Amino acid sequence: MQGKATIAGHPVHPMLVTFPIGSYVAAVIADVVYITGGSSFWGTMSMWLIAFGLAGSLLASFFGFVDYLSAPMSDDARKVANLHATLNAGTFIVFGVAFAVRYFSPQSAWGHVVTAVGICLLAAAGILGGSLAHKHLVGSSEGDVETARVAADDDEAFTPTERIAREREKARSVTKGSV
Repeated sequence: MQGKATIAGHPVHPMLVTFPIGSYVAAVIADVVYITGGSSFWGTMSMWLIAFGLAGSLLASFFGFVDYLSAPMSDDARKVANLHATLNAGTFIVFGVAFAVRYFSPQSAWGHVVTAVGICLLAAAGILGGSLAHKHLVGSSEGDVETARVAADDDEAFTPTERIAREREKARSVTKGSV
């Protein structure tokens, strides 16, 4: 289930996304500090954090695209990956607009609003990315897929493949007899 963008058997994309996510979240925190009475420095700091986030997004998206093209995925995983990529593209555009607005006026109210919209899109895209990694096992090596893991709230050990089969069987039993 791994794509070609790996280092020592670990996918690169999930490692890189921490930088833009951290930058965008820090930009929102700087906005909150500015809005609640901080100096103009915080508005400017937020603008530069967005710029770093955009640069990191470009790098992370390159490796994500390589994985998208090369990792074997089920049809369900491909649908989630398509939505994940679309939301991330939207997030990049929204933060690009936020940066453009704030470049000329770092304390702009519109810049704060656009940044808030961007962080909401980022959260949705991140949830989908987590689903790809943890539910659909995209990026997992073949050895990981067959390794038994015990969930914190479960005493039974299942490999991810067994867990998926078990969840599918539960879903089938719930929907049996329904129209």
